[in-house]
Amino acid sequence: MYARLNYVGMKPELMKELKPFWRARVEEFSGVEKGYFLLEEGNPAWTLSVVLFESLAAMEDNTRSALKGVAEKAVRFRTTEPDVHPREVLAHVPGHAGKIGYARLAEVEFNPKDVDEASAIWPSSIDAYQAEAGFRHAYFCGDRGTGRVASISFWVSKADAEANEASG
Repeated sequence: MYARLNYVGMKPELMKELKPFWRARVEEFSGVEKGYFLLEEGNPAWTLSVVLFESLAAMEDNTRSALKGVAEKAVRFRTTEPDVHPREVLAHVPGHAGKIGYARLAEVEFNPKDVDEASAIWPSSIDAYQAEAGFRHAYFCGDRGTGRVASISFWVSKADAEANEASG
């Protein structure tokens, strides 16, 4: 599985229009497993879009054929240009079904030769989250060539993620 992480500053006053716009665009994409669209309120409002594709070919095809058109249609919503990060999903910790209202994202850079070891260890550091209130699931996405990885955990609320951080 592959993930396209996309960070964009958006106009807060257009958020009600943007959410259904994003959902409709992702539903049109071929080869999509799942999509998440999360908002950090402010001005600009920062968004994190995580679109999971069934294969590298599906993600690359979508990036070539559809993403530019979507970006052009979305220009009226944006305050910044999209910052797009294609990554391989190296590990996944399943959790609980239900509403997702918050994502915690940590990006780090490893020596590329250490990425496989980090992706093997990562699930054991996240498994304990499954017993915590509000945990939904998590992905470890990376680029073996550059060593850049992103750990993304999904929560019901920001308060749940903060409680997890406070618990150590």
